[in-house]
Amino acid sequence: MNRLRFVVAAFCLMSVAAFAQCEKGPKFEHTEEDAMGTGLALGRINVSSIDVQPEGTVLASSVVRFSDNPLYSSPDNILWVCDISDKNNIFEIIATNGDDRYGGYWDMGQASGNPNVYGTLFKKVGVRLTHLNSGTVFTRNYQRIPMTRYAVSDDGKKIYIRVKDFSPIRAEAIRLSADVPTNTGAGTWCGAPVSSGSYSCNQPNGYVSFCSPGSKNNDAYCDSGDSATSYTGWGYDNWMALNMGTAPVSTLTTIATCVAKNVTPVVVFPSISRTELESGKAAQANFSVTVRCENTAVGGVAQNQTALGLQVPYESFLAAQTLGLVNSSGGVSHLLSENYGQTGMARGVGIQIANASDGIVRQFLGWDRCTTTSCATGNSGGWYPVNVGATRIAGSGNTQDYLINFNASLVRLPDEAIAAGKVDARAYVWVKVQ
Repeated sequence: MNRLRFVVAAFCLMSVAAFAQCEKGPKFEHTEEDAMGTGLALGRINVSSIDVQPEGTVLASSVVRFSDNPLYSSPDNILWVCDISDKNNIFEIIATNGDDRYGGYWDMGQASGNPNVYGTLFKKVGVRLTHLNSGTVFTRNYQRIPMTRYAVSDDGKKIYIRVKDFSPIRAEAIRLSADVPTNTGAGTWCGAPVSSGSYSCNQPNGYVSFCSPGSKNNDAYCDSGDSATSYTGWGYDNWMALNMGTAPVSTLTTIATCVAKNVTPVVVFPSISRTELESGKAAQANFSVTVRCENTAVGGVAQNQTALGLQVPYESFLAAQTLGLVNSSGGVSHLLSENYGQTGMARGVGIQIANASDGIVRQFLGWDRCTTTSCATGNSGGWYPVNVGATRIAGSGNTQDYLINFNASLVRLPDEAIAAGKVDARAYVWVKVQ
C-alpha cells in the first residue's frame, strides 16, 4: 500500500469522581469469548515472494466497528450506565491477546523496524491494530484512552455507553519474514502455523474493554500491565474480542502477484474559480504509479488475478456516504478533502481519477466490510486490472517493473453547492489478488 496526496490552492470567491458508579447496562452482551467477538474481516491475504512483498508490506486492511458484531441488535444498545459525575473517569482499554502465541504475544515486527505487528496463525503474516479515535496502536500492555463519546439521560444524571461510542479499530495484515516461535513464549490452543486456508484459530488478536476505576461489582474493571500475565477483566466479562477467526474469517493464499513500489507523492492542482467549476470545467493534474510484478502474475479482477485500486481514507469514506457518493458495491465516485465541510475547506467539490490510457473515470475503493461470502470486487467496487495502461520500464530475473499513468480532475459534486476554500485529500494505492 502506498499513500498519495492531492492538494489545490484555495480558489476564489471537573474533577474525577471518588467512587465510580458505572455498571453494566440493559443491553450488555458477552463478547469476550473466542467465538463471540467481532471479526476483523481482512478477507483474502496473499503472501508472495519477498521480492515483491518485503517485510512490512501491508497485505490487507479493514476498519472494524463493534456494531458489526451480530450479537448487538443495534449500535444504540446501552452496554454500561454511569453517573454523570463519572464523565472524567471513563476509558477504553486496548491490548493484544498477549497470553496466546498467535493472539498477540510475539511482536514479530520489532526487530525489522515495524513495531507492534503481532504474529498470527498465518505464516509470514502479522497483525497491527489501531484505535482510530486516538491513533493509539495496540501493544501487549494495556493502554487507557479517555472516552469522550456517550449519551446523557434526559434528566442529566446518567451517562449511557452505547455500542457506537467505542472507537472503530483499523486492522492491518503485515508481511513478516519469520514465523511465530512454536516452542517458547505464551501458550497456544491452535496448533502449528499454517501457510494456506482459512484462519482456524479461535483465539482473539486483541481486546477492547470499558474501564471506570472503582466501578460497581467491577462491572467496568480496569486491567493494567502485561496482557500475557494479567487478564482479570476477562473474568468480569468486560472485554470485547477482535478476531481473524470470527466470521467473516480471513483466508491465506500464496499466488504470484504485484506490488505498488512508487507513487507520485503530491499531486498539485492549479487554482480554479467557483464560476469555472459551476460551468462544468475541472482543474486537472497527472500522477503515476510504479508496480513490480512477478513474471507469472496475471492482471484482472477475476478470482486469483491481480488488481489495482485507489482507496479513500476512512473519514473521507464516511463523508462520501452522507453525500450519496458510495455505490451498492462499496465503490466511491469522488475523493473528498480531509475535514470536508469544516471552516476553510472547499465544499461541493471532489476528485475523480482515470487511467491515462483510456480516460475512463474510475471508482475509488471504499471501506465496506467483507461479508461471510465475499469482499468488494470488480470495477464498481474500485478494482481494475493491474496491467491496464502499464508500460514496462525495468526488470530482471523473476520480476518486472511497470509504469501506469493517471489523470486526476477536481470537479463539482453532483447536486452540491460550491463554497471556496482549500482542497487537501489523500488516497492509498492497493495492489491485491482478488
